[in-house]
Amino acid sequence: MSDFDNVNSSESYDEFFEDIGYRFDESFNSGWDRLAQSIKKLYSKTTDKFENELSLPVAQQYVNDALQKFVTNNVNAILELRVEMHDDWFRLYCTIDISGIYVEVASNFSLVHVQLDRNVQRFVFGQQTYTDVLNLRCESFLKRQGIKLFIWFYHSILKKDPLGFILSYINIARAKDNIIYLDINRWLKKNQKIISTLHKVQVNYGELEEQQMILKAQVNYRDLLAASSNEDIIGDDDDPELMQGPINPIDDAAEPSQA
Repeated sequence: MSDFDNVNSSESYDEFFEDIGYRFDESFNSGWDRLAQSIKKLYSKTTDKFENELSLPVAQQYVNDALQKFVTNNVNAILELRVEMHDDWFRLYCTIDISGIYVEVASNFSLVHVQLDRNVQRFVFGQQTYTDVLNLRCESFLKRQGIKLFIWFYHSILKKDPLGFILSYINIARAKDNIIYLDINRWLKKNQKIISTLHKVQVNYGELEEQQMILKAQVNYRDLLAASSNEDIIGDDDDPELMQGPINPIDDAAEPSQA
């Protein structure tokens, strides 16, 4: 586990996943057949030993690089998307330019759930605050007033925040109450480095710390054993049907306040 304790923030997001994959390849390729047979015999008696978690620190810069590469670069309406991480919460900044509307917004979230495996790549966030409009420019005065009225109606009348509705409308994420579901499979599925790594190690949940995310992962021993005998544990029919859709951010973070 010490191999993952230090992450150089100057490396690219791809290099991070490639490094994880390389370390697992290096560990298991040597004498694999003999090792696999031994594991198969001992597996039923030592399952608890194989379920130990690895803690994988991911620097804030890696997360922002990933948002830039897999979301911002693929969504024309989003100019910037980034996060600032703190202990148990993060601030999301998003800049959107669409239909004559330029807006910079920010809101505070908790990390409810993370699932990264061969079938599902999903983050679930809990919104802690109403969205702050940091900057708003429109091509017309009427459109600007309409947006202000729209936000006021959500906050004052519906007692909700419109961010979830907006993210769903532009097909970035799904929202239910104050919970936002972001499926990133549509952006990752063509990246063989990442998908190959997720066949070897899966992330079950994550924790937030100052300027970093700690991913709790497990080695996919069953998949590794199956690969050695050319057996596929999970086939294409097991892949869930995920939504299709994008996200974006700027600068300033305070203690989370309740919506």
